[in-house]
Amino acid sequence: MMVLVSTKMGAKILSRVAKITPFNAYYTEDDPWSEARRKGLHIPDNIARKYEICELDLLIQLPNSEVNYPPKPGDEVLKIDLESHYEDIFGISRDEPGYVWFGSLFGYKNAPIPLDIEKVPMHMAVFGTTGSGKSFSTGVLIEKFMCISAGENRAVSFPMIIIDANGDYLEYDKYFKQAYQDIDSKIRPVGWVKRFVFPHIAYQNSELRGEPVIGVDLDRLSVKEIAETIVMYHKGSLDGAELQISGIVTLLDYLRENEGYDSLHEFFVDDDLYDELIGKLRNFDTKRIAAATKPAIERAFAKFREIESNYKILSAKKESELTQDEFIDDITENGGIAIIDFSEEGATGVDIQVKQLVMTYLANLLFNKFSKYKIENRTRYLIFLIEEAQNFIPDKSYPISSSLAKNKLSLIATQGRKFGLSLCIVTQRPSFIDKIVLSMCNTFFIHRISPDDVSYVRTATGGLPSSLETRLTRLTQGHMIVTGQMNKLPFPLMISIPKADRIVPHPMGTTDVISTLKKLREGFDYI
Repeated sequence: MMVLVSTKMGAKILSRVAKITPFNAYYTEDDPWSEARRKGLHIPDNIARKYEICELDLLIQLPNSEVNYPPKPGDEVLKIDLESHYEDIFGISRDEPGYVWFGSLFGYKNAPIPLDIEKVPMHMAVFGTTGSGKSFSTGVLIEKFMCISAGENRAVSFPMIIIDANGDYLEYDKYFKQAYQDIDSKIRPVGWVKRFVFPHIAYQNSELRGEPVIGVDLDRLSVKEIAETIVMYHKGSLDGAELQISGIVTLLDYLRENEGYDSLHEFFVDDDLYDELIGKLRNFDTKRIAAATKPAIERAFAKFREIESNYKILSAKKESELTQDEFIDDITENGGIAIIDFSEEGATGVDIQVKQLVMTYLANLLFNKFSKYKIENRTRYLIFLIEEAQNFIPDKSYPISSSLAKNKLSLIATQGRKFGLSLCIVTQRPSFIDKIVLSMCNTFFIHRISPDDVSYVRTATGGLPSSLETRLTRLTQGHMIVTGQMNKLPFPLMISIPKADRIVPHPMGTTDVISTLKKLREGFDYI
């Protein structure tokens, strides 16, 4: 609850109730009435001294300015009418362009907080255990980014690429396939929404046939990046693989510069070219690639080709929009949203290494393109939202301790803000996220977290008031703490996300256990 402390010096200090302690003179520890209570005797507690002590967190002086003097005994504490004090509290009106109004202050029915869109490039992180409401509120946040007030009765949409690990955001693709006039006006500024699935799924599943497919173009990577990608896929790590990486770089550089091959990508797609590649490797000068290293490189090549035989993401180069020069231009200029479907539906049977390869490719594509925008003075903006981010930016403590994608995503985290490229990291276990990447995030949306993550979150966010920190492991579903640059106020806020705030329904997390079990056992007698 927010209250206003009115001091005798004329200041009005916005405060938050941090703790309430009830007091009753007949129910204090070891008081004279203890024995009477034990024996069940009647106690005339209607004449007891009763009151409550409220501890307050002093937040900010209104209007928004520095508090010069603390309150003193005798100063009044007043209930505050948030609606009439919005401009005093946040310093902006409800129709101020460049802000989205998100959730509602905890304890109030309609008290959304403003999020500053200009701070989006500073990177964001969303934390929350399973069942905390993380995916639901992330969807609400996405919808807010779909319709940002730009003044003069105009709204714009923030371009986004969403890595959807669990199918939490696929409903947006279905929703935007409706007739344009049926789309809610609050999210209509979006240019387009496309769901990308793995090619082998699109080819086999009639319901997904015709959907845009995920493709990788190795020619968009440097020779060293190709070598590292191949070795990482083979070994799961680059540790101790220096000779293999060096050998692959030497071979591919030779083929491009001395043999005149324009495309290195085709060596891993075309069977005849692959046989030629292996022949070149076996006959290559042993002074440049050691004889003992060649078999290891050949095994890495053979393993890497499984990507094509199993998932078709290399041969999809010709049809996938992700491999086209115009893709990033299209999404940034037209306010598009690309949903990369890593869920079981769109990526059936695809192992984590392949998903890491796709992530490496996308991160490389984005970083290079936005670097070019910067050089050419062509300002662009995009949010790269990554669900289950610990699988792609892992800390050493996480079982998947190594990921080639981590190197590129770390580069985006440290330099992307200069280019308008923003990360939004979504995870259940923040302590499993690479510390360097997380340290670059400047806005945090924190749901209920595991006790093991509390100290990590405290460090990452720069600290929380004790009244909020103690709630981290017991926040109820749909409640969160917002802190950081996008928060207009210089202190953390606790908010709730009303169910009505979500425009496109959230289908995940629902079950139908009893009906399904009944159907499976239909016809059987039971007691």
